[in-house]
Amino acid sequence: MNLKKSTTYFDEIRNNPLFSDINNESLLELIAISTPCNWPEKTCILQSGQALRRFYIITFGMVKAYDYDSENNRELVLSLLTKNDVLNICSLINEASTDLYYETLSPTQVLYIPVNLMRDWTTKNPVFYKQILVYVLKKMDQLENVVSDICLKDTSTRLAKLLLRYINKSTNKIEVINGFTHDQLAALIGTTRAVLNRHLQDFKEEGILDIKRKHIEIIDSSLLHKKVPSYLI
Repeated sequence: MNLKKSTTYFDEIRNNPLFSDINNESLLELIAISTPCNWPEKTCILQSGQALRRFYIITFGMVKAYDYDSENNRELVLSLLTKNDVLNICSLINEASTDLYYETLSPTQVLYIPVNLMRDWTTKNPVFYKQILVYVLKKMDQLENVVSDICLKDTSTRLAKLLLRYINKSTNKIEVINGFTHDQLAALIGTTRAVLNRHLQDFKEEGILDIKRKHIEIIDSSLLHKKVPSYLI
């Protein structure tokens, strides 16, 4: 085993909730069959046969999973994947390809494992299936909320929910999505940049937030909460 690699990535994997029930020996075996890979910002991934034959663990960075309508040049971001998230879970079960698109939003590092080796490792560590199931159910719940919001909530409410989802309650600062372009923010709530800009301006005039160089600063979080019924938060 490569000692440098095992030393570098052991803590990364040990602190990933997906592997919390895995013993140290098995974690070292997993690291031994993994390969680090760095993706620059704006890299499209999982669009080739080789990529689909790998299981990925994100160690840092951010990847968006999205659907794209080429006729209207519109995209809908379904999920933001960050540190400790994984890609290509379905490959552990079957060889089906994905219809979604994946793109890095910042420089991203992953550990990847060939699917056949990951399946063998999982067979020897069946407790991992339980953690994967919990993870998938959590992602499905998030996806259900995205679809429900787009179908049933107005864009003003969707924007307020988005900001509340990524606000740090202790600092009152927006995290993760702060610095996103208006096109990127619009894609997160399934609308256009023009509509998003209108609501941002409304929020600004109401004293909820301020925007400086693409960074959103929350001025009054209590007013922001009033934009969303309590049962939706």
